[in-house]
Amino acid sequence: MRRRHIAAVFGTLVLAAGCTTATEKRAGTEPSAKVAAAAKAAACQGGTFRWTDVTREVRLTEVSPVVKVGRSDGRITFHPRLVRTIVARVDTSDTSVSAHRVLVAVAKRLKWADAEGLAAPGEMSADRVHHDPQADFLGHPGRYVEAEGVNVVEASFTMTCSGGRDVYGSVITWLKGDSGASLACGVDPGNHPWIKEAYRLTCGGATA
Repeated sequence: MRRRHIAAVFGTLVLAAGCTTATEKRAGTEPSAKVAAAAKAAACQGGTFRWTDVTREVRLTEVSPVVKVGRSDGRITFHPRLVRTIVARVDTSDTSVSAHRVLVAVAKRLKWADAEGLAAPGEMSADRVHHDPQADFLGHPGRYVEAEGVNVVEASFTMTCSGGRDVYGSVITWLKGDSGASLACGVDPGNHPWIKEAYRLTCGGATA
């Protein structure tokens, strides 16, 4: 606003001197901020990505309470409860680089079909639509837990635009779809960190 005000005053003074009007001044060759921004964005349309610190892992998002199953019990329904919410986001040093452009590049890096299979910025893992899992335990008594997680992708990147200008950023997203695991308390849960976390939260820290 300050720049426009100065331009208007200058234009009035020039008009009084019988030269160029303020309207003609605004219509001159001085590039506008919008034109400059558009040129800047266009220069990055074909930018090349370099990825660092790329991680892909399942993280626990829901886990059920322990359910005690008898020998004659059959199909059991579990009711997982929220452990954590993961929010997808894309951060860049230049807002002319769209989040969708970054997700397309992530999908290519992962050899994923397309960006539609990735959570977009703002999507929360807690908002996923899923049903309470069921399992048949007939003849297998014990104490059981159901865990669910999402396959999270995190990465940092540098994108080089035409002219050699670099844009820096980071992304956190996940592959759409759930990962699930049925755990038996007293049985070693294995080495997957998210399953071990589910076991520790529900069955306790030690196995039988």
